[in-house]
Amino acid sequence: MLIESGGDPILKHPNLEIIDRFFEAYIQRDWNELRKVLSLDARWSFPGKHPYGGWRNGSEEVIQFFDTMGSVMGKSNVKAEKLIVAANDDYVIESQHVFTNRDDGTNLDHLVCVLWKFAEGKIVEGIHFFANPVEADSFFTKISQKNLE
Repeated sequence: MLIESGGDPILKHPNLEIIDRFFEAYIQRDWNELRKVLSLDARWSFPGKHPYGGWRNGSEEVIQFFDTMGSVMGKSNVKAEKLIVAANDDYVIESQHVFTNRDDGTNLDHLVCVLWKFAEGKIVEGIHFFANPVEADSFFTKISQKNLE
């Protein structure tokens, strides 16, 4: 598959295509396709002491995490600017500037990286890193409390 960068075609790394397939299957709730790109033993880490923080173990918990975060962030009017993406045979790293615009004024403006790990053509692990983990933890703690109200 080819993508363009500044008008010049470049090859898209296969692991980036796996991520694309993951999100397409996730959005469509295509469980057969999800099993092709997400390991049954996948693990996912999201930092923080808030209810969304911690490790998710197994593909079902990973999907539940994405469902939860989709619900939470869907209410936050998220904007994301992709800063850089790099890939090799085992990893993809994405760096983004993410900011929210919530009606209640509880907002976050930060840099985040996601490290994706691959084995045998599948996603086996994901780890989020925040430039300011204290600020992110505060945001997600407040959001979790508001979701209980």
